[in-house]
Amino acid sequence: MSFESGSRAGYLVGAAVAAAVAVAAGLLTSQGALPAAAGWTVEVVAAAVTGLLALLAFLPRRRGQRAEPPPVAAVPARPDLGGTGAIPILRISELDPVRLGVHPAWKLPGGAPMPPYVPRTADAELDRLLARGGLVLVQGDAAAGKTRTAYEAVLRNASRLGWETVVVPADADALRELARTPPRRTVVWLDDLERYLATDSLDDSLLTDLCTRGPSDTVVLATLRTRARVALGVDTDGPGGRSRRVLTRTTPIELPRRLDRTETAAAHRFRTDARIAGALVDESGAGLGEHIAAGPAALHRWRSGRDGENEAGAALVSAAVDLRRAGYLDPVPLDWLVSLHGRYLSGRYRSRFGETDLAAALEWASQPVRGASSCLMRAGADRYLAFDYLVDSADPAVPVPDEVWGLLLGAHLLTADQAFRVARAAVGFGRLADAGRLWTRLAEQGDQYALFNLGWAAQTSGNQAGAEQWYLRAAQAGSSWAMSNLGTLAENRGDVRMAELWYQRAAEAGDTTGMTNLGGLFAQTGRIDDAREAYRRAASAGDPNGLRKEAVLELLHGDRQRGAALLRKVALSGDPAAVRLMGLLSRTEEGEHRPDVEALRRLAAEMGDSQAALDLARNLWNQGDLDAAETWFRRAAETENGPVAEFGLAVLLEQRGQAGEAEQWYRRSAEHGLPEAMLNLGTLLQDRGAYDDAERWYHRALSAGHLPAEVNLGALHWRRGNLEEGRAWYQRAAERGDELARQALENLQLRG
Repeated sequence: MSFESGSRAGYLVGAAVAAAVAVAAGLLTSQGALPAAAGWTVEVVAAAVTGLLALLAFLPRRRGQRAEPPPVAAVPARPDLGGTGAIPILRISELDPVRLGVHPAWKLPGGAPMPPYVPRTADAELDRLLARGGLVLVQGDAAAGKTRTAYEAVLRNASRLGWETVVVPADADALRELARTPPRRTVVWLDDLERYLATDSLDDSLLTDLCTRGPSDTVVLATLRTRARVALGVDTDGPGGRSRRVLTRTTPIELPRRLDRTETAAAHRFRTDARIAGALVDESGAGLGEHIAAGPAALHRWRSGRDGENEAGAALVSAAVDLRRAGYLDPVPLDWLVSLHGRYLSGRYRSRFGETDLAAALEWASQPVRGASSCLMRAGADRYLAFDYLVDSADPAVPVPDEVWGLLLGAHLLTADQAFRVARAAVGFGRLADAGRLWTRLAEQGDQYALFNLGWAAQTSGNQAGAEQWYLRAAQAGSSWAMSNLGTLAENRGDVRMAELWYQRAAEAGDTTGMTNLGGLFAQTGRIDDAREAYRRAASAGDPNGLRKEAVLELLHGDRQRGAALLRKVALSGDPAAVRLMGLLSRTEEGEHRPDVEALRRLAAEMGDSQAALDLARNLWNQGDLDAAETWFRRAAETENGPVAEFGLAVLLEQRGQAGEAEQWYRRSAEHGLPEAMLNLGTLLQDRGAYDDAERWYHRALSAGHLPAEVNLGALHWRRGNLEEGRAWYQRAAERGDELARQALENLQLRG
C-alpha cells in the first residue's frame, strides 16, 4: 500500500514502522551498538514521524462540493478506451452522488450527507425509457432534482437491466473517444448535457455508435437544465438546431421544480429529516431540490453581497455567472475573474475601499452556504464555477457586459468546442458579429461546422449570395448540412434541377434533412412514388420526420387508412408533431368528449408539449376533475405558455376557495403581461379593500388593451364614493357597447 494514497490504513502502517525503528534505535543505543548521538537522533526522528502519521490517520476529511467531489473507487480505465483518465469507469455499487453531480445538501449535525430520496412521479416513465435504451434525458430547472432522480434510477434499475458500471466522460473529446469503442452493460453518464454539445460531439451517428447493442445493454443517461436547452437553440432554426437533431427526437423526462400532490404525500413520510420537513413548510415557493441544495439561500447571499454585505466577493460571483451565460462552461481561471470583477463594483465601493482584498473576497464567494453549495465553487487549482442555480436566476433580458465578451473573444487559446459554445451564446444575445469572428477563426482551419454557421449567419442577415458561397465551401469540406441548405436556396429561387442535385448529394452523405427535403420536392412535382421512397430512407435512418411525412403523403395522395396508421405509430413513439397532427385529424365538436383524443392530449402533454398540457388542464377542468386539472395547470405554468396557465390555475384556485394562493398566481400571470390576470388581480384586491393597488392593476390592464377594465374602474370609483369619476368610466364603456356598463348607468339613474 502506498503511503502517498493518504488512506488511514497507510498512515497507521507507516506509524507502526516508524515506531519500530524508534524502539530498535533505543535498544541498539543502550547496548552500545550505535553511537549515542546518532542513536538518539534516529530515535527522536522516528518518534516524531510516528506521531505525525498517527495524527494524519485520524484527521477529519474535508467534504468536497459539486464542482470538486470526493474521490470514489473506480475501475481503472480500460485499454480499449485508450487508457485515458478522462473517462473514469465507476462500479455501480460504489457510486457517489456528489461525484456524479448531485448538489450537496445542507448539513445537519449528526445527520446523513444526503436526505432520503423522495420518489417522483416521473420515476415510472424514467424506468421504462431506461429499459428501452438509447438516450434518456431528464430535463428541468436548476436544483429541481434532475441528477438525484437519475442517480436513484441507476441504482434502482442496475440489477434488473444488467448494468455493471457507469462511465463518466470528462468532456466532449472524451465522449468522442468513448463512442469509438462503446462499452458493454454500462450507463454513459452525461450530467449537464450542454457541456458535451459543441460541434459534432453528440450528433446522430455518435449516439448510434454509443447504443448499438440490445435495448438495455448501453444507455446514455443525461440531465439538462431548461434554460440550457433554450441557450442551445435546440428548438429553433439557429445554427445549433441542426446539430442538435438528436435532442429534438428525444422526449425528455420533465422534472418540475415543485412536488405534485402524490410526491408531497410521499415527502411527508420522510419528515424526520429536517431538510425535507423544512421544504414542506417553505412558503417562498422554492421546490424540494432547491431547498435541500440551499439554492435560495445562495441566491440571497449573492444578492446581499451586491447590496453591500461583500461587494467584492459578489463581483467575483457575478463575473463567473456572466462567463457561463456567455457560453464558457468550463471552470474559469481565477485571473479572469480578477480581471473582470471591477466591472461589477459600484463607484461608492471604489471610492471607499480602493483596491480589493481579493483573498477575503474569494473566501466569502467560495464559502459553502449552510454547508451545501457555495456561490463560487472550486473546480481545480485556481479555477472556479458559478453555482448553476445563480446562473439560471439571472434575467435573460439583461445583457452580458461587453468586458466579458471582450475577454472571451481575445482568449486565443479557446478550444474549438469552447469557441463554438461562446459563439452560440453570442447569437442568443444578438451579437452575431462576435459569433462570426469566432467562426471565422475556425473556418480558417477548414472547420466545416464553422463554414456552415457563417453561411447561416449570412443567410440570416439577408445576404443570400454570401450564404451560398459559405455553404459551397462547407459542402466542399464535407458538410451534408450545407448541401441540404444549398438545395433549399436553389429551390427558393425556382431552380428545381439544382435543388434536386444538392438534396441528392446531402442524402447520399447521410443527411436525413436532405432526404426529407428531397421527398418534399418530389411530392410538389407530382413524383409521389419517389417522394415516398425518399421519406422511407429518412425514416430508416432514424428520422421520425421521414415517417411522419410519409404518413401525411399517404393521407393526401394515397391510402388514408395507412397514412393514419403510420401517423399514429409516430405519435406513439413520442413525436409531438405527430401527436398534434393526430389531434387535428380527430377534431371533436364543442363539448364532445372523445377518449382517443383525450389520450393523445395526455400523451403530448407527458412528452413536454406545453400547449397539450394547457389543453389537457382545461378539458379536465370542464370534466370536473379539478385535482388533475390543477396538476396540469401547474406543469404548464413552467413552460412558454406560463402566463396563460398561471391565469387558469389562479381562476381554478379561486373557484376552490383558495383566494390567497389564487392571488399569488394572478400576480405572477399579471407580471408576465396577461391583461386578464391584471383585471382579476385588481378584483381580488378591491374585494379586500386594497383600492389603490386594485386601481393600479385596472389601469395596467387598460393600457394593455383590455377594455373591460373600464367597467371595473367605474365600479371601484363608485364604491370609493367618487361618483362622477365612476359614472365617467361607465359612460366610456357604455359608448363602446359594453352591456354591463349600460346596465350600471341605468341603475344609477334609477337611484337618482
